[in-house]
Amino acid sequence: MTLRCPNSFTHPLWTCAITAQLGGAETISIPPTGLDKLTATLRKRRFPFAHYDSWITPLSNSGLPTTANPPDKARVHALLGATEKPILFRNLPVDHPTTKALLNSAIHVHVFKRWERAVLHLGGTYDDWLQSNFDQKRRKELKRLRNRLAEQGRLESVRLEKDGNILPFQAAFLKLEAESWKGKRGTAIANDPRTEQALAQGLANMHNAGLLKFWQINFDGEPIASLFALVDDGEVTLGKIAYAEKFAKYSPGVLVILDATADLLASGDYDLADSNAMPGHPMIDRIWRDRRECIDVMLAGSATSTIEFKTLVFLLGTKNAAREHIKRILVRATGRKTS
Repeated sequence: MTLRCPNSFTHPLWTCAITAQLGGAETISIPPTGLDKLTATLRKRRFPFAHYDSWITPLSNSGLPTTANPPDKARVHALLGATEKPILFRNLPVDHPTTKALLNSAIHVHVFKRWERAVLHLGGTYDDWLQSNFDQKRRKELKRLRNRLAEQGRLESVRLEKDGNILPFQAAFLKLEAESWKGKRGTAIANDPRTEQALAQGLANMHNAGLLKFWQINFDGEPIASLFALVDDGEVTLGKIAYAEKFAKYSPGVLVILDATADLLASGDYDLADSNAMPGHPMIDRIWRDRRECIDVMLAGSATSTIEFKTLVFLLGTKNAAREHIKRILVRATGRKTS
C-alpha cells in the first residue's frame, strides 16, 4: 500500500529493524491490526511524573506516528487513551497531516520547543537551483572545490542503484564515520554493535522495498564521502553523512550533498527532501534554503486532568531548560562538535 502520510524514519520497515536490535520501545497501534492503523513507538518515563516519550535513538529521531492516512479524532483519542498518560512527541514537522491531526484532536496540548530545519522543495533543474540559491561568487567557489579535488586524483561520484549491492555502500559509510570525530568520541554507529546491526537490517529492509538512496564520492577508488536517505511516498529524508576528514579543505560533505541534490532534482520523482538536521546546522542550512517548522509537543487525552497536565509541563520545562543550559556550557568549554 502506498503511504499518503510520508514518514521515512518511522516507516514500519525501518522501525521494526531498529526496535528489534535496540529494544526499550513500546509500540501502540490503533486499531491493533489493519492497513490504516495509527502506530506510535514510545518509551515510558517515570520522572517527574509518569508519562510517555518518543522513542529516540541514533537511528530514529522523530516521534511522528505512522499511518497510511491522516488519522481522525477517534483514532487520536484512542491512541492517547491507550497510554492513559500524556505523551511527549518529539521532532514533529508542523506541516505534516499526522501532526495536524494530533494537534487538532488532543484534549491537552503544550508545545515545548519550536524550530526550523533545512529542506529542499524539489522542482526545476539543478542549474536553475544553483542560479536561484547562490550568487556568482558562491557558485564559483563550489565548482572550484570539486575541480581542485579532481586535480589531485581520480574523482568519481557514484550512487546505489535500485538493484545494486548495498553492502559496499554500507561498509564505506561505517568506515568513514568510525574514522571521523564521531569515532574518536565513541558516538559512531560502529562503536555499538547493536546499533550497527540495526542500521544494517534497516538499510536492507528499505533497499529491498526500493525506499533507500545512497550517494558516495570516491577518490582514487577510495570512498571519501557517503550519505544515505530514506524515501516514502514522494518525500526523501536524509539519514547520516560521513566524510574523510583529511579531505576537509575540499568540503567532501558539501560535495556529496550537491550530488544528492542534483540526483533528486533530475529524477522528478519527489516533491520534498528533508535534511532531518538539527536547527542551525552549519553546513546544510547554507545549501538548502527552504525551511520546515518542527515542534516538540506534549499531548494528552481526557484521562489526564488539567492540573496534572500543567504540573507535568512545568516540571519537564524546568528540567529541559536546565539540561540545555548545562549542554551549552559544556559545548563552549570543550569546543565539541554538535553535528
